[in-house]
Amino acid sequence: MKNRMVLRLALAAIVFAGCVEEKEDKSLTSGGIADVAYISLKVKTEKNEARSSGENAGMNESDLKTLYLITFDETEKVVGIPKTTEYYTKIEDAASKPDAIKISAASEKLLVIANPGDELLDVIENINDRTTFPTINAAVKGVTMAEITDNVNAITRGFTMINSGDESNKQAGEKITDPLISLVGKIQVVSKDLQEEDAIKEAEDDNNRVDVKIERLASKVELKLKEDNNDKIVVEPTGATFTFKNWAIDVMNSTFYPFADKTLLTVIHSSGGSYVSNFYTKDPNFTNATGIVNAAVNETTYEPELVAPYTWMAAATGTYCIENTMDANDQIFENATRVVIKGVYYPENHVGTGDWFSFAGKTYANFDKLKEAYNAIDVGPNLKAACEKMYVSIRAYADKNSGVDLIGTSFKTLEVSDLAQIKNGGEVLKDGKNPIIRWYQGGLCYYYYEIRHDNDTDEHMAFGKYGVVRNNWYKLTLGSVKGAGTPWFPDVDKPGPGDPDPGDPIDTSTGYLGITVDVAQWIVWENEIDI
Repeated sequence: MKNRMVLRLALAAIVFAGCVEEKEDKSLTSGGIADVAYISLKVKTEKNEARSSGENAGMNESDLKTLYLITFDETEKVVGIPKTTEYYTKIEDAASKPDAIKISAASEKLLVIANPGDELLDVIENINDRTTFPTINAAVKGVTMAEITDNVNAITRGFTMINSGDESNKQAGEKITDPLISLVGKIQVVSKDLQEEDAIKEAEDDNNRVDVKIERLASKVELKLKEDNNDKIVVEPTGATFTFKNWAIDVMNSTFYPFADKTLLTVIHSSGGSYVSNFYTKDPNFTNATGIVNAAVNETTYEPELVAPYTWMAAATGTYCIENTMDANDQIFENATRVVIKGVYYPENHVGTGDWFSFAGKTYANFDKLKEAYNAIDVGPNLKAACEKMYVSIRAYADKNSGVDLIGTSFKTLEVSDLAQIKNGGEVLKDGKNPIIRWYQGGLCYYYYEIRHDNDTDEHMAFGKYGVVRNNWYKLTLGSVKGAGTPWFPDVDKPGPGDPDPGDPIDTSTGYLGITVDVAQWIVWENEIDI
């Protein structure tokens, strides 16, 4: 897979060429008193005590710190604030009720953005009366993943959120294509029959408020072990052992759109909260093949290098990423977000320490046993050739890395002391899809699991089956280990023998306005996984 990262925008204004002017060039929005209206805002947040025990300590993932309100006319063109040069309203300390806010009486639709990062904010600050919502949405595609994950582990400004769209009166299979909230019939317009102070009071009446659901643009992934529930991971075959080391997230999106079309799926959300139906978004990145990034293996050290700023994590920890969704026929290994698990595995009847090896389905408990098989009178040509290739790979590693001094000059003369100088031995021996000796150095194994969004779907390559979706929290539990993984990192760009090709399917079987803002709960998907 190509590392398909789009370039960051130097200036959001570039994207708006021909439709956005610099802020200082904006002209005064025209209109008399009849063009004036106000809104008052009532904000409600979900604290999620019942469902969010995994939230980062000391951090409320539902915080609303800063809100930006943008209104549009019936054609979805931005409407400015009367008698000002502004085209949006900023509300600080959004958890409290602010004073009445001036808007244009021509406003018919509303967009609410919470806690934007610098680049999204740059887009907001460069809109004008010729900007449309589709323009805003497209302009943000150059924003990097740090924009909404904020260095993953330290959300200091709150999660970026946006209108979630209206799912009422929609059935499974139908789409939500517009996040904007209708203001028709809710605006209290200043006129000769409704004085300004009376219009403000009317707008602040609870019956006249407009309900707006907003949701996080980030997704959350968590991995825990079955032992956390006073149970044990099942290890196969009987007598084999597995020790969990750590895990990482890999193959993910690096860009986002504030809003992407949603398709309602057949599953009802079990987590309650603001949603009724499970949904799956359509990621516009796949239209022009941009945005997917993944870990790679360093060609000199053979060490896997994860996508910054992600790192290896302990069990029962969570991390955030940008949603990564795709059409059914794009649900292939190189596209779907996954977790990679690192552990130590030893086959049955093994002492449980040191290195072990395998070739053509047969295991060798240590290097002496492998050399013994190599030196046997009836050794097959395939094993002998694989052992010689093993030496060639080790020799190449030694030539690249100073300080590695091999005693052996061929496989036959290699010693355990030679192998002890090699780091990431399983990775060093990998040779594309060609048969090799699998070297489990210290028992090290890698496993991977593509995250299923709709875990109730068994249909082969069904739409919405794989991928991570905004505002969803995927709680994965490792329940069983059904054998040895690979002794190399599962690099989707450079698969080893037995690994899927990047293009393989994942499944081979089958006026005055009052607003109430409701932060959608994390939607929790709890899946037990087998590796």
